[in-house]
Amino acid sequence: MDRKWNILDQMQRMQEEMDRVFEGFTGFGPFGIYRSREALPSHTESDIVCSNYKRPLADMWETDKDVLATLEIPGVTKEDIDINVVGDSLEITVEKKEELKEEDKKQGMYRLERRYGGYYRNISLPENVDPDKIKATYANGVLELRMPKVKSRKKGRSIKVN
Repeated sequence: MDRKWNILDQMQRMQEEMDRVFEGFTGFGPFGIYRSREALPSHTESDIVCSNYKRPLADMWETDKDVLATLEIPGVTKEDIDINVVGDSLEITVEKKEELKEEDKKQGMYRLERRYGGYYRNISLPENVDPDKIKATYANGVLELRMPKVKSRKKGRSIKVN
């Protein structure tokens, strides 16, 4: 059976291909949903595809005493933020759950809305940072991480080949 060429089918295929291309570059799929498998190792693949995790914007810089990082995570409270040192990286997970319930028995109205979303970011820790002394503060939608540097840094050494 010969199918006729349809411009709408071609446009749909082109849109799907563009989504795959941009997802490969940015890790974000359609609607800004983060879809990286490495980003959320404890979740199943279907959880990641359907999740509303976004990757927060982050800045990092170094001073004489610290390495500083700021992450933009608006609309959450400090209780929503979970920060863990995992191996040589810092894992920041933010989960926000909201439920709005309205009921008016006189008018026969009942409304229930639920919203779930969050942010996820994994930051590689520099070698010269002491992971046990990292401090975090959250104010006005910005999470600041202060990572003190280690005074004595391990120096490399030459290895003789036998």
